[in-house]
Amino acid sequence: MAIFYCLFFCIYYRNPDLVEFLRSYVYKTEGYPKIARLLEMIDINGLDRLRTIGEPMNAITYHMVFYQAIDDDLRVVYSSILRQLRMIQLRDADAIHFLTKRDYELIRLTFQKITAKLNLT
Repeated sequence: MAIFYCLFFCIYYRNPDLVEFLRSYVYKTEGYPKIARLLEMIDINGLDRLRTIGEPMNAITYHMVFYQAIDDDLRVVYSSILRQLRMIQLRDADAIHFLTKRDYELIRLTFQKITAKLNLT
């Protein structure tokens, strides 16, 4: 999953050269479906559109990485995404994660954003 996060940071910092390097590496090895999906989003929308805050694809991309970062317990990644988004869509597992980690800074931050709860069954 390290390549997945590298691709996200390529979007975050607008680095097309590293995207192409990672793309060639992914094609030579077995990739995860999420990595292929992220590469597809980069191909279709471009780095600038994915990076532009307010674009619908920006929110979709950031939420996809946000959910994976919470599942992988990578606070550095999900806290940076949380600071970028205006509207946050939290799953039950995300809220439970913040509460069990007692991450009061991020809990406080979620109350300052527009928050929606996702019902996933």
